[in-house]
Amino acid sequence: MPRVKIIFKKGDTLVEVAFAIAVFALVSIISVTVMNAGLNTAQASLEVTMARNEMDAQAEAIRFIHNAFTLEREEVVENQQYRELWYKLSRDSRSGAEPGMAIDATALPELSVSSCSEIYDRSNAKSIFNSNLVAFVMNTRVIDPEDRTFNGGTKDLNNMIVSTRNSRAEEIFTPTVLYPRLIFSNTPVSGASISNTNSDTELSESSEYRYVARAEGLWVIAVKDQTKSSVTGNLIPEFYDFHIRTCWYGPGRTRPSTIGTIIRLYNPELIERIER
Repeated sequence: MPRVKIIFKKGDTLVEVAFAIAVFALVSIISVTVMNAGLNTAQASLEVTMARNEMDAQAEAIRFIHNAFTLEREEVVENQQYRELWYKLSRDSRSGAEPGMAIDATALPELSVSSCSEIYDRSNAKSIFNSNLVAFVMNTRVIDPEDRTFNGGTKDLNNMIVSTRNSRAEEIFTPTVLYPRLIFSNTPVSGASISNTNSDTELSESSEYRYVARAEGLWVIAVKDQTKSSVTGNLIPEFYDFHIRTCWYGPGRTRPSTIGTIIRLYNPELIERIER
């Protein structure tokens, strides 16, 4: 009787299968991690660009008002269209009936914070709601002081320079869920209700949304020079520093991202005195 030879095929062991799955999982995790890191880097770069765009818009609006007033300062007062806006920006924040935005350098809080919430917490020394300072944002959509269609046919500087003195300041100046930005509304900042939009398309196409509804993660602080004038000997500021600041959380970060810039503008009235 012939012998029957039985051949057994050797397969993969349980250990080998488990090892293959572990290697596949490790490669997958590394790949996903690298992809997420790349996406986070791209997102962070985009957010920094958007933040800088908002800061540049604030800087250009302030420079425009300063330059406009500087050019028209030789005109009679009645013809100085940007006089009121510039004075609102540069006048001392403690002035009596018509306080401005400018504060002393000693009242300027540090930019570095461990959390963006510190900026909006009234009990914190670094808060923009601190009684020793005034934070504000420029309405970059309407900075024409003679635009009487802006608010019921009257000029309204408080809707062009929106500050923490507003009764709704804590609703307007808030942390951001994305990047530093201005949200616009079709209702004045003094209105009882706000109808705003977060849609970039609507914001860019609708001319009705002309009022600042919220300033998210973005604010400006004006600091006046406190040295005595070499011309008059009085404490007339020779320049003003406008600190434009932002705070937000980048993708995948627990520490806040903060960017600040300073623009220095010289006092047009002091320049006028020097020329004379």
